[in-house]
Amino acid sequence: MSVLEKRKKTGSVGQQKSHGDSSSKQRLATVEKLDDPEELVEVACTDESPRVRLTAVSRLTDDVTLDKIARNAESLDARLVAVERMFSQRVVADLLKEPGNVELISMCFSKISDRRIIESIAQDPAYSATVRRMAVEYFADESYLSDVAETTAPERKSDEAVQAFVDVYGGGLRGVRAIGRFKRSEKALKALGTVARKGGETGGLAVEYLCSALGSANPKLVDCAASELSQLKDPDLVDCVIRALDNPSLRQPIREVLGRIGTPEARAALGTSGAGN
Repeated sequence: MSVLEKRKKTGSVGQQKSHGDSSSKQRLATVEKLDDPEELVEVACTDESPRVRLTAVSRLTDDVTLDKIARNAESLDARLVAVERMFSQRVVADLLKEPGNVELISMCFSKISDRRIIESIAQDPAYSATVRRMAVEYFADESYLSDVAETTAPERKSDEAVQAFVDVYGGGLRGVRAIGRFKRSEKALKALGTVARKGGETGGLAVEYLCSALGSANPKLVDCAASELSQLKDPDLVDCVIRALDNPSLRQPIREVLGRIGTPEARAALGTSGAGN
């Protein structure tokens, strides 16, 4: 039986005060004077007043007690604030192994910036499929993208590696979205170019990501995306590029890309869309 469970069973000064007073104002005054971390945990986990329980959370600073609240509090607000106040990213990562509310999972991810921890979550079966998928979607593995984006003239050798990446991270559209989240990376844009040239539904999605990158304020990313798109010759993929002309902010760079593609479909789109520019 945990310390928290024992205190719930036997009662404590904090519990008696927080539930015995006639109003939340009185309970709040009591909580503001409490120094016992375990009693503060108990109030944070069980009090019916949001202000009282969140005040209790705010009086705690160590990850051990905050972790107890994040795992055991009856109200989601106390759990979210407890996670927000945690310091150790590894403690937060361990919390993700517990079944959790999506908001709580998102709060945990917002506290983790260490890529090594994120990568371990994505690969560890101790985490749920949902958590592992979110790890991928939040922080795609750019070190892997470095491998799949390698090129050797005149052929790009990364086709199989890119497909492996897509498969590992959910396959199909889900895998492409994992790469697409890093469209601010030249490595990711090159990987998207490889996916795009294979065509199909995943290729169409990759083209959409590449087209959106043409709106970047970074000229290197714009050049990279344009270079990948200009290699497309499949009519269906070219049509995906043509549809991006509907976005006014992308119209000029898309026209430039279509000029570089130079297929009959691309030339026809340029001829019929000129009046609107």
